[in-house]
Amino acid sequence: MADKVFKLPLFAKTQQLKPIPGGDTGRVFMITSAIAPQPERSMGYVVEAAGPRRVMIHAWLALGGAIYACDEPLAKRPERDSDAGISKDDEGEIVFYVNREGRIAKVAHLAQREQDGRVSVVDCRGDLGAYGSGAYDIDEMGAACFLSQWLFPRERGEEYSLVSVADVLDGLLTSSYPDALDAVVYRGRREGAGGFERFASRSLMAAGAERVRPIAAAHDIDLRRLGSTGLFWTACNKSELDEAELDTLQAVEGALNRLVFMERELGDGQSPLVGDVTEEACERSTLASLCTFASVAPRLMRGCDRTNDFSTVLGAESARGGEWDVRTRFAAATEGLRAPFGFDYRFDCDAGAGVFAVDVAVPSSSAFPATDQAGCNALQAAYVLRLAATLAAVAFGSGVGVIRAVVIAHERTLAGRAIASLELSRQLFAMEVMPLIQSGELLKESLTAADLIKMLSPVAVHMEVGADGGLCAIEPLDAGLPDRSVKMADDRRPLPDSLVGLLHADTVADLDIFDADDDPLRDRYREICERYKDDSAQADGASGSIAAELVDLIAAYDMADALQDSDARPLYCVSMVARAVVGQVDEDESVRYRKIPDTAYDARSMLCRIYREQGNIEDAIGLAEDLVRLAPTSFTSYHSLALTYREGGRDRDAVEALIDGLRFAADPTDIACAYYRLGFLFWQGGDPALGLACYTLVRPNTLFFGEAQSEIGELMQESHIHRRPTIDEASAALRADGVPVAPVSQLGATSARAAVALVDAGLFDAANSLVHFLSSIDVGPNSFDVLAQVRRSLSRG
Repeated sequence: MADKVFKLPLFAKTQQLKPIPGGDTGRVFMITSAIAPQPERSMGYVVEAAGPRRVMIHAWLALGGAIYACDEPLAKRPERDSDAGISKDDEGEIVFYVNREGRIAKVAHLAQREQDGRVSVVDCRGDLGAYGSGAYDIDEMGAACFLSQWLFPRERGEEYSLVSVADVLDGLLTSSYPDALDAVVYRGRREGAGGFERFASRSLMAAGAERVRPIAAAHDIDLRRLGSTGLFWTACNKSELDEAELDTLQAVEGALNRLVFMERELGDGQSPLVGDVTEEACERSTLASLCTFASVAPRLMRGCDRTNDFSTVLGAESARGGEWDVRTRFAAATEGLRAPFGFDYRFDCDAGAGVFAVDVAVPSSSAFPATDQAGCNALQAAYVLRLAATLAAVAFGSGVGVIRAVVIAHERTLAGRAIASLELSRQLFAMEVMPLIQSGELLKESLTAADLIKMLSPVAVHMEVGADGGLCAIEPLDAGLPDRSVKMADDRRPLPDSLVGLLHADTVADLDIFDADDDPLRDRYREICERYKDDSAQADGASGSIAAELVDLIAAYDMADALQDSDARPLYCVSMVARAVVGQVDEDESVRYRKIPDTAYDARSMLCRIYREQGNIEDAIGLAEDLVRLAPTSFTSYHSLALTYREGGRDRDAVEALIDGLRFAADPTDIACAYYRLGFLFWQGGDPALGLACYTLVRPNTLFFGEAQSEIGELMQESHIHRRPTIDEASAALRADGVPVAPVSQLGATSARAAVALVDAGLFDAANSLVHFLSSIDVGPNSFDVLAQVRRSLSRG
C-alpha cells in the first residue's frame, strides 16, 4: 500500500485493535468511521497510526463482512470482488476468506453467538494473538483477520499460495486418469513445489503411476470419488486385468487415498494449503493411516445404539434385530467405512443365531508403501488383521444379538486366494480388544502380525507366513451359517401373515415367476424366433407360416391351461415388482394367481407384432388386449397395446394405454420407452409442451435417450420453444395433466413392504429382486450401494 497519510478530526472516534502477531512491534491499528467519504453501508476503515491524529488507510469494511483493500477514502463501494471478508459458505459455516487472483481460500472458521452476534475463532491458519480466543464484533474480528491473513503476508513479500490439498485432489477428476496422475507428478517436480506436492509426486511414482497409462489404453479405467467416504475408487472390470495390472491400480488408488487421510489429519478441520505441510509430516501421516483407520472400531461397535436409516423403508417397518435390520446396518456402516485401500466385500448372517460371515478383498503386498519386500509383507499382514477387526466391529455393531463374526481376507479380489481368516467373539472383543483400540495400543505402527493376533484374542485364526515372508493361501474358517438359498419354485414355506393378502399368495412358491420347468415348448418358440429374424424369410412371405405356427403354439398352451384344476387366475409378470403389486388390479385378497409359462405370453406378443406388420390390426388388438389381461401389472403388455393402437390410427387410445402402463413401469428402460412414446404422441397430437416434458424424463444411459434428444431439438425448433424444462418442471407438468411420474410411489411402497417382510422371514430368493428395485429409487442415504450389498448378501448361499 502507498504511504498516504490522512488527518483525523480533533474528536474523531477510533477503536484500537489488540496487537496481532506477524507485524512489526509497536505498530498501532484502529477502526474508524471518522474519515470521509465512505460508501453507504459502511463499518469504517482499517487504519494504522502514522503520528498524532494521522493515519494510513489499509482497508474499508463493508456492512455484512466484505473487506476491500484501499489506501485512500472510497466514494462508493468498489465494483470488483472483495479482497477478503467474513461470510457464510455453502454449508452455512461462518468463515474468513481471502481472495487472491480470483481464488477464494477459507483461512479461518468462526462461530457466532446468538445473543449479541459476536464472533469467535474456531480455527485459523495463522496466529491471531488475542483474537484467537474470546468473542468480538464482526468489524473488529474482520479487521484482525485482514491484517493477519492479507496485509502482513504481503508486506513480508510472501508468495502465499492459496492452492489447498483439496484443490489438488479434486483436480484429479477433471481430466483422464493418466493425465491427472501426470499433472500431480509434474507439480511435485517443479522448482518451488510445496511439501505436499513433492510427497504426492514421489508416492505416486513409487506406487507405479506411470504404468496406469498403458493399462488405461487397453482397458476402460475411470477414477471416481465416493460420496459416502470421500475416498478414491478405480472403476474397472477386474476380470479383464492380469495380476500385475490390478496390483498397479490398487497401489496407486491406495496412494491417493492415503493422501485423503493425510489431508483430514493435518488439516485440522479444513484442507491445508500445499505449502503449509512438510514432506516429513505427509510421510508420517500417510503411513500412520494404515493403522489408525481402525480407530473407528469403538464407534462402529456402538452402531446398534443409533437409529437405522433403513429400519423403516417407505413406510415398511422391519423387526429390530431381525435380518433386514442387521443386514442394512452392516451394509450402511461398511459403505461408510474409510480405509486406506478401497475394498470389495460380501457378507451373510443369521440374525437369530447372532453370526456374521464377511469376505473382504485386500491388495497384494506389492501395493503397500515400503522400501523392500519384507516391509511390504509386514504392512499387508498388519493391515489385514486391523481391517478384519474393524469389520468385526461393524458386525457386532449391527445388532446386540450378534455374538460371533468370521472374517476371511482374499488377495486382490473376492475370487482370489484366502490369506487370512479370523473368528472373533463379541465378549472377548468388547472386553479385551476395544480397550486396546481406544488407548491407541493396537494402532501402533511398530506392532507385528504376531503382536496383533495376540491382541485381537481370536477364537480361531488361520494365517500362515511362507518362506518368503509373504502370506500363504489358507483354508478359511467356516462360520456354520445355514444354506437358505432355496429355489423359489420349490419353496413351500408359508408367507408371513402380513403378506398373504397383499401378495395374493399363501406360500413362497406361489410367488415364483422365474421357473422354466413348466415351459415344454420353449425351444420350439426360440427356433421360430430365429427363423423370423432372418430377413430373407420375411422378404419371401414366410411370416404367414410363422404366424400359423405361433397360433398352434398358443393353442397348445391354452389347451394345457384349460386342463388346470385350479381356480387361480393365470398371470404373467415381467418382474417380481409386477408380481408384488397384483393387488392394484384386484382388491379381493382371496383371489389367487398361478404363473403361466413365459412362452404362452411371448408367443402372443410376437404374433401381435406380426399381425401389426401385416396390417391385421383387428386381430392384433385382440391379442394385445389378451396380453394386458394376462399381464395386468407388466408395462410390456400395455406397450404392445399402445403400439397396436398407434398402427390402427387410434393415437388417443395409445396414449391412454401408455399412461396405464406407467402405473406399473419399474425398469428404467420401460420408463424411458413410455416417456419417449408419449413425447412423440403428445407432440404430434398438438401438445408440444407436454411432449417436451415427456422427452425430458427419458433419462441418460437408457435405450431411448439418444432418440429423445434428437427429437427434442426438432420439437423445440418447430414449436418455437426456447428453453428445456428441468426434471422437476417436467414432472410437475406431467402430474398436472394426469400423466404419472414413474416409478409411482405405490410400486415402491408395496415392494418395500414385501421385501422387508420377506427378508425378516428368511425368504431371501423371493426378496432378492424387490431389494434390487428398492436400491434404484433412493429410499435412504446411499441406498443404491447399501441395498445392492444387502441384495448380494441374500444371494450368498
